[in-house]
Amino acid sequence: MRKIVCEPSNGLGCGFVFCRECREEYHDGDCSTLHSTPEAIAQKGYMVDEYAAMKARWEEASRETIKKTTKPCPSCHVPVEKNGGCMHMKCPQAQCRFEWCWNCGLEWNRTCMGDHWFD
Repeated sequence: MRKIVCEPSNGLGCGFVFCRECREEYHDGDCSTLHSTPEAIAQKGYMVDEYAAMKARWEEASRETIKKTTKPCPSCHVPVEKNGGCMHMKCPQAQCRFEWCWNCGLEWNRTCMGDHWFD
């Protein structure tokens, strides 16, 4: 895919949508060879830092993995990963330590213990 978005998340990105190949504003069809030369890119006043681009791709992949494999603590919203065992969770944040049910997201209680300890 050639369409790249400078994601504005965390206040770092600008929202610009551009073509990966020629680094111009995103377009359909072939890139113009005039715009794809290093000289043309330098004349536009910007260069793509390949290391920063690679790091951003890894960070995005990490965020996606965290979204898929964790649930937020119902109390402080820090991501918590369940890697086995029962549904009884304890927030890892020292200032929180909220005990909750992975299955229903409620504070850990006898109903959770009886109904879905090991769902």
